[in-house]
Amino acid sequence: MKRFLATPLRKMQYCLLCGDAVIISAVLLMARFAGIFYRGGNLLSFWGRISWFFPVTVLVYHFSFYIFELYSVPKLKRRIQTLVMIAISVTFAAGLTAIISYLFPQQKPGRVFLIEIPVPLLVLFIYLWRRIFFNFMANGANVKNLVFFDPDPSGAKIKELLAKHPLAGYHMTSIFTSYDHEGRGPETAQCVSGRGLAAIVRKVNIRTIVVSESFRRSREFKGLLLDLKFKGVEILDFPAFYSAITGKISISHSSQEWLLFSQQNRVLRPAIYKKVKRLLDVLIALSGLLLFSPLFALIAVAVKATSKGPVFFRQERLGMDEKPFTVLKFRTMIDNAEQFTGPKWSGRGDNRITAAGDFLRKTRLDEIPQLVNILRGEMSFVGPRPIRRHFADMLGGKFPFYRMRFGVMPGMTGWAQVNGNYAGSEEGQLEKLEYELFYIHNQSLFLDSFVLLKTIQTVLFRRGE
Repeated sequence: MKRFLATPLRKMQYCLLCGDAVIISAVLLMARFAGIFYRGGNLLSFWGRISWFFPVTVLVYHFSFYIFELYSVPKLKRRIQTLVMIAISVTFAAGLTAIISYLFPQQKPGRVFLIEIPVPLLVLFIYLWRRIFFNFMANGANVKNLVFFDPDPSGAKIKELLAKHPLAGYHMTSIFTSYDHEGRGPETAQCVSGRGLAAIVRKVNIRTIVVSESFRRSREFKGLLLDLKFKGVEILDFPAFYSAITGKISISHSSQEWLLFSQQNRVLRPAIYKKVKRLLDVLIALSGLLLFSPLFALIAVAVKATSKGPVFFRQERLGMDEKPFTVLKFRTMIDNAEQFTGPKWSGRGDNRITAAGDFLRKTRLDEIPQLVNILRGEMSFVGPRPIRRHFADMLGGKFPFYRMRFGVMPGMTGWAQVNGNYAGSEEGQLEKLEYELFYIHNQSLFLDSFVLLKTIQTVLFRRGE
């Protein structure tokens, strides 16, 4: 997870976030200063009015910027769309802070602090900051030169990976298929000696070396890499590099040994993490049931009005350690949808989905009854989606490491769900498994929070599964 958070792309996003924090704080201080002096105050009253509400307001703006994808670097180069999204997110944040201020009237921040000054200035400054960032920083400033050691001289797998992620921040300079530790033979484009590699590292400013599995067996080669590592060169095997770039664990490029011995510095399911996560699950589930309870009657009427059958859909799924349980959802398909087809994945254009069901699926409102499953301890908010035994047995026989997904509690949402749509094909299920393995391998409260925020973003923009 640390590597995933430390890629050049992530560092660009952190830079954007820090710049936003400075701009938001400066504009809010300016607005507070103007509001107080407009009422005839002085500098002492200015500092006296700075309270907990100020950092909360900054966090609200960051939350809004994230939800409206202002930290999604690939999309921020579209100028008109960026300006529109900034205006929407700033307005949304201002409205949200206004609501919070009404809940705590003793703060009395006033319209000047909340809307009149911050909204137009933040739209202008945040947009200019992003234009400056991409013009002077993002275009090649953080690119790392990379060398790849692999028996395939074409370097197909890493070229394909970098082509799919052009903003990952890596530039491949050389591919070597062999290593001559004695340095007696002539060096070629495919073969390099230790002395030659050290010279290339210095001359081309190589900052990352990626090594395939076959090169990890040479003691002399590992000694050279260790020396380069202590000189500041990043050394990664291909599975770790793939995971850092994509947020997935490659099934085809990861061995049992890699999964066994990687992440040795942490436990996948530490006791404290599980207890805190369970406590948060219960608190959020109870709050969610109270918040959404007024919608239950409206959803029930919509489900009954658009198709015959029960309001709720019940189905056996496999939970942690493959223990079966009954999942609850609002029904989104016609009653007995699998009567003639048998178990079948749902995909786009599925004529079994009802009119109300289509809306419920897009907004994820059909998942609300699973809050009951969470209170029962059968599910969590974040984790791999619970699956039926029929599909688990089928996919478990085809994909290695598939049973690892049952080592954690299933979730209402998950890392796979917020990263794409995988329904309807075995290829999609394989990619989904790669995301789930990444989550299992890196689970933490930070990653859970990240998934929950991204779920809100996914629902708003109707992406993901």
